[in-house]
Amino acid sequence: MELNESILGRRSVRLFLPDPVPHETITKLVEVARWAPSWGNTQPWEIVVADGAKAKALGEAFVEEVKKGQPPRPDIPMPLDFPEPHKVRYMGLGKALFMAMGIQRDDREARVQHYLNMYKFFGAPACIYLTIDGGLNVPYACLDIGSIGTTLCYLALQEGLGTIFLAASMHYPDIVRKVLSLSESKKVVIGIAVGKPHPDAPASVFRSDREPVANILRFA
Repeated sequence: MELNESILGRRSVRLFLPDPVPHETITKLVEVARWAPSWGNTQPWEIVVADGAKAKALGEAFVEEVKKGQPPRPDIPMPLDFPEPHKVRYMGLGKALFMAMGIQRDDREARVQHYLNMYKFFGAPACIYLTIDGGLNVPYACLDIGSIGTTLCYLALQEGLGTIFLAASMHYPDIVRKVLSLSESKKVVIGIAVGKPHPDAPASVFRSDREPVANILRFA
């Protein structure tokens, strides 16, 4: 698969088949992805994979926190609001996704279930967690995490796998550290759910749109 095909073919998958992803496959992805660029070659990423019983334990613990009404407590602050036009894009994504999935605006039960499914990795058999040392400069380290994370997503597509950057996976980092036996000094930046996409479910085939080049590019 050419690089352009990977970039243009990638999408955020929101329904996976339960088929396990072999450890050899994930190792193969990381073997290549570790060559992603990072500031000053610091390579701040530390990668921990949750699959099998660990992934199930995380999902169950996350859902329990949500049902108890516990708000997210991420290591990396989440945006509370967006200026325009970013808010329009954010809100538009949710509307388009629910329309594709056939979830009506007043169907609260279906919306809640979708929300809970996020915390269960949308059924993905594995989640690739990207963490950093707590002593690093967070903005620059997170830039580098985005670099290797995106590379992993493109490589996964070449292996016939789907992915999604999943903010819900890092809402309760204390749980992640406990279940995955991480040091308290590590910050959980993001988890990337990975697995075989469901072949025909709307949540799996849906793809968000992008701004035209003319709206985002200017030659000074």
